[in-house]
This record gives sequence, structure tokens and C-alpha cells, in this order.
Amino acid sequence: MDGEFISISKMAKLHHLTRQTLIYYDHIDLLKPVYVNEHGYRYYSIYQIPFLREICLLKKLGVKLEDIKNSIENRNPDSVINLLERQRNQIEEQIQELNRTSMLLQQRINFYEDTRVSHILNTPIIKTLPPRKVLYMPFPSKPGKDILRLTLMKGWNLLYDYRILPSNGFGTLIRQSSFGTEDFYKDAGIFIVLPDTQEDIPGFINISGIEDIPGTTFACMYKYSFPYDEKDFRFLKEWIHKQHYEIIGDVLDVCLLDATFYTSENEVDYCCLQIPVRKL
Repeated sequence: MDGEFISISKMAKLHHLTRQTLIYYDHIDLLKPVYVNEHGYRYYSIYQIPFLREICLLKKLGVKLEDIKNSIENRNPDSVINLLERQRNQIEEQIQELNRTSMLLQQRINFYEDTRVSHILNTPIIKTLPPRKVLYMPFPSKPGKDILRLTLMKGWNLLYDYRILPSNGFGTLIRQSSFGTEDFYKDAGIFIVLPDTQEDIPGFINISGIEDIPGTTFACMYKYSFPYDEKDFRFLKEWIHKQHYEIIGDVLDVCLLDATFYTSENEVDYCCLQIPVRKL
């Protein structure tokens, strides 16, 4: 330090910054040195310390450099309060978004938890499942791997347009009205289970294809096959009738582990076929 001048290195060290940061602040006219000697060395005034201190504070509070520059150039209590209130509101919005993301992560974890339970394959069981809200998207033709994936992405992108993250799984929906007919796949399509907070999304009610799956008793069967294999549906249907149940709604084949989990032993999806039933 020489009199009232401070070298760039000492000014940077005093504020826990790098020399490159102060050089950048100089280039964007945020904090310019008061003196540059013939060798290009930058020097600052001791009276600039409060300004750089405020810049560092605002930067740590997440305020953009452009807004900090405007605040420094137009310094008064009202403008500073307005700047801090805007930043606080932005932070609160980010907190809400992070909380929502945390919830979606937990829902995704819960979804995969079911795959960690050892289920006896191809053996029907009775389970009570909670209500679900889904996006339904009809197949353009008889489903296969390509049709399933393309239709799924159509629905996936529709949800993305509304900033809805589909974290709760997907599968094939077979209409109860077609289940016992020769036209088995009539009005069949994919379904995407929606997250629990989707109704908070602006414009959600305008999405076409949203349906409610009631919570009830389901005949379920875990299996390795694609979630549109007709023989699995018919096998479980026959079991339901033998156990003196009746089908009371549309049929879901939930894909638990898709192609991203294929192994040399299993190159098909791991699914849970679910048919809503009641005892006769």
C-alpha cells in the first residue's frame, strides 16, 4: 500500500478475490482503478474499499453483476431496498422449485423401490393401490416397441411443454370395453403417471387426455415382457375369473424397468400388470 493507493494484488487479497476478478470488474466498468501506471499496473483508492465490499456482498447474495453496477451507479436506500426485495423474491421462487424437484426425486425413488422387492414372477396377487392421475395418449396403430416409444415421447413432450416432469412411471392402458373383444387394442394407448403436485402448474387443467385411475383392489402380476403383450392380459383375466373376481375398470401394464435396464438375461421390460377387480 502506497499512501492512499492499493495495488490490485492487495485489493484482491483484502476482499478474498483474484486479480483476474478485479481486471474483469474493470473491463465491465463495475469498479475501475483510480490509477494505471506506465507499465499497466492497476491501483485503487482506499476510498473504493466500501464499494468493493458492497459489490462482494451483493455478489454473494446472488445479485447479477449488471444489477450491482446499476445499484452502485444509482445509490440510494430506496433503490437498494428494491434490488434486495427483487433478489429475495427470486430466491424464494428458486426455493419453491428446489422443493418441488426434491419431491419429484423422492417420487422417483419410491417408484423404483418396488423393483427392489422380490416378487414371484408370473404369479397373480391381490394388492390395494392408491388413486393416480395419468396422461393418456392413444396408440396410432397396434402397439409394438416403436409405436410404444414414439407415443410415449409424444406424451412426454406434452408434459414438458407444461413444465411437468413425469417421475412416476408409464405403461400401456387397455380399455375395459375392448378387453374381452377381438379388437383388443381398440382405444389402447400409453399412460404417464403424473406427479402429485401437477395441479399447481399453470394451465394444467387445459391438458387434453388427463384421466383419473381410482384407488381400489387390483389383481397384479409381475413379469418380464413388453407392456402390451396380449397373452399376459388374457392369462391374468382367466385367473381373475377363477378366483371369483370381476374386472371393474381399465387395465394398466406399468413398466418398472425399461430398455435402460436390459441385461443379457432379460432384454424385455420388467412390468407389473394391474387389473382393477372386486369380489363377486
